[in-house]
Amino acid sequence: MLKQSCSANSPTVYIRDARYDDSLNRIIEDLFTLFPRNRKDSLVLVKPNILGPHAPEKGVTTHPAVVKAVIQILKDQGAKVIVGDNPGMGGYGRSQKAAKTCGLLECAGDCYVNLSLNPVRVKVKSDYFQEVTISREVLEADEIINLPKLKTHSLTVLTGAVKNTFGYVVGADKLRLHASCPTPAQFAQGILDIYEIRPPELNIMDAVLAMEGNGPSNGIPVLLGRILASDNAVTLDAAAVHMLGQKPMFIPHLKAAAERGLGTTEPADMNLAGDLKTVEGFRFPRTFVPGLAGLVLNRYLSRWANCVPEILPRRCTACGICAAHCPVKAMSISPTGPVLNRDQCISCYCCQEMCPEDAIKLSGRLLSLLQRR
Repeated sequence: MLKQSCSANSPTVYIRDARYDDSLNRIIEDLFTLFPRNRKDSLVLVKPNILGPHAPEKGVTTHPAVVKAVIQILKDQGAKVIVGDNPGMGGYGRSQKAAKTCGLLECAGDCYVNLSLNPVRVKVKSDYFQEVTISREVLEADEIINLPKLKTHSLTVLTGAVKNTFGYVVGADKLRLHASCPTPAQFAQGILDIYEIRPPELNIMDAVLAMEGNGPSNGIPVLLGRILASDNAVTLDAAAVHMLGQKPMFIPHLKAAAERGLGTTEPADMNLAGDLKTVEGFRFPRTFVPGLAGLVLNRYLSRWANCVPEILPRRCTACGICAAHCPVKAMSISPTGPVLNRDQCISCYCCQEMCPEDAIKLSGRLLSLLQRR
């Protein structure tokens, strides 16, 4: 067992070097002993990141080796295991295709469930929406084990443990919530409103093959070779941000989470079971401006300063996915391809996230000037 630092009352963060090989099972077993729980006859929802139909080597989705190792340990402990997510692609068939392509349908076997089939409407304490449709399994599970992928995200900067709970939301409600929270600061609060419906009991982050650049689907895969875990999703994400050489206060939803008292964001206040060594040269999204300038842009000037989506005609196949997933209908399909109404665009980057051809780049406006400077 790895030695811990700090006090017994501080959130624990487990960190280990890892690969997708036979040693992974031993690493997962090790972290489960650090977070003990009686799981005999318990219903456990394993919640990976299944954004869309992407092969494991793309670094978009939680790797099947991690999911398989977690399932096996839970079964050995006598738990009833279900595995599922609400991918960005809507519809039963598309959800199945996404799970199959990323290898999770096969590794989950009879544990796989389509979370979109049992929606339930719940009331939410939020400044931006009063109700949301989430999967019934999220409420009924005795335990949720959250398996996020460590990735960049053009809107939220980071896709980690907290952002992965946005997958509780079913179907078109994701688009409605984006439209209700049109700025990065507002969407940060909206993410936390969803997260607080049911914080996961355990979070295991796949940072073996991560993603840098303009994630979460069209960034660049990068081998970090780490597995991180914590019983607090906010603390886990904060540790990951420090590992990547930045400060959580520059990530809107982590800054807001700290203000709500939802987790610890400084390593000095964490029990670190392992070495939180810094990754050199990790590239964040083009939309990310750290420091005071970033805080001002996200809170006050994002509508005018953010990057805007730009169509790359040489890659675009006019499939219409970008228009279908635009929460404010700023993207439409013409005979010559997609057309963006820039005045209507809220810079949520759902179009760029869902584009299967990587045919949308983020460019323009004041943000680009600040980054060049």
